[in-house]
Amino acid sequence: MNRTTREKVAEIADELLRQGIKPTQQNVRDRLGSGSLTTINKALNEWWSGLGQRLDAQTSGYDLPEPVIKLASKIWSDAIAYANRATESKNTEAELERKKLSDELATIDAKYSAQIIDLNRIISDRNSDIKSLTNELKQSAIDLIEERERSYKTSQALMEAESKLKQTAIGAHHNEDLLEAHVRLKIQSEEIARLNAEVLRLSTENAQLKLK
Repeated sequence: MNRTTREKVAEIADELLRQGIKPTQQNVRDRLGSGSLTTINKALNEWWSGLGQRLDAQTSGYDLPEPVIKLASKIWSDAIAYANRATESKNTEAELERKKLSDELATIDAKYSAQIIDLNRIISDRNSDIKSLTNELKQSAIDLIEERERSYKTSQALMEAESKLKQTAIGAHHNEDLLEAHVRLKIQSEEIARLNAEVLRLSTENAQLKLK
């Protein structure tokens, strides 16, 4: 940086400070009349950095006007206070944003937790229904097997009765036995058909529940 520019910036900054005006790159450039803002800003930063040392030097006997010292101290204190306020403001904003995000996460967590609870309840109910239908299906299958066995025995008895009737050609008593056997066989056949339909229904419902 040109030494002359640095010195001119420092002189203008000192003069502004004496007048109670805070030096900035713009008002320094306005008084300087020309120059790059980048160059002026660098020189002004150096001036600010050296200001503290100059204030300390005043206590050691360097001649710096009392108004300049007071004004510089005030500007320095104001700058620190401003920085502190800015930091507090940013901290407050960050805390508010953190709380907002925390509340949103809590809301989302509560929402999905409730959905998970509902889903688990639905799954539990579905599993209970499947278990109940499976038990009914097993019992119907057992009933069907037993009914088929009874039907088979009745059919065998009917065949034996018909064979005896043909062999003996005896009258009404045997005819009544034969008719009764026919009736029992018909009833058992209807019961077998009903059980077959029940087994089919339960099997279908069980398969549908497992697919859901």
